[in-house]
Amino acid sequence: CIDCGSHMPQAGLERYGFMNMFWLIASVWAGPVDDLALAASKAANETQRMAAFQRLVDLGSTDMGHVVAVAEDDEADARQRWVAIRALGQIKGDRAQTVLINLSTNPMPAIRSAASAAMGDHGSEAFIPYLTERVQDQAVIVRAAASQSLAQCGDSRAVEALSDALLDKKNTFRGRSIWVRKYFVEALGDIGSTSAYPALLRAIDDPDEGVAAAVIPALEKIAGFSYSEGRSTVQEKEAWRRHLNSELRK
Repeated sequence: CIDCGSHMPQAGLERYGFMNMFWLIASVWAGPVDDLALAASKAANETQRMAAFQRLVDLGSTDMGHVVAVAEDDEADARQRWVAIRALGQIKGDRAQTVLINLSTNPMPAIRSAASAAMGDHGSEAFIPYLTERVQDQAVIVRAAASQSLAQCGDSRAVEALSDALLDKKNTFRGRSIWVRKYFVEALGDIGSTSAYPALLRAIDDPDEGVAAAVIPALEKIAGFSYSEGRSTVQEKEAWRRHLNSELRK
């Protein structure tokens, strides 16, 4: 206690102060270790996990050493590694950018997916070439993460890759569309470039109802208006076809 300190000799006070400083430093050093474990814990509730995650992000502005070490460690706990990678996207900066680019080609699909998703949070335009490559990834979860990140980045350079992915047979299984194609359409809408019109015109009558249903909201985002008022779904689609054909003839 403070009163006890008044009876200590000077050497004792110095030792007392040193020990306090030691434990303070130790507790600070242990912070990201504990927070990473908490943020990845199945036992913790969402509020606890999110609070721990935010502390990792806040600390990362000055010290991201532990987060980077876990993100790059192929032997690390899978859940903690995923959290560490996503934290790098929120921390941002050049060091995080380099780590995420390296991890985007990791042999493990879950790591490539986490890195691709974190790139969207980071938002650097330097990621666009890497994300467009991941749109063609062998793993569907990586393609989905990459397309969502391209939507966040909002760069028209991604339109060609996303448009090609809509037609790619890789995104069908036994002749049927798989769920990731809807993500490509949504990303095209979020990017907001009229260069997506040809791909969206083709997809407006796509056999996959989920893909076809995503087209009109995407077009509305790009064009900035809607044809829905006073029209049936069939009439609305026809109005968009006329508009798109007119725009593409210009």
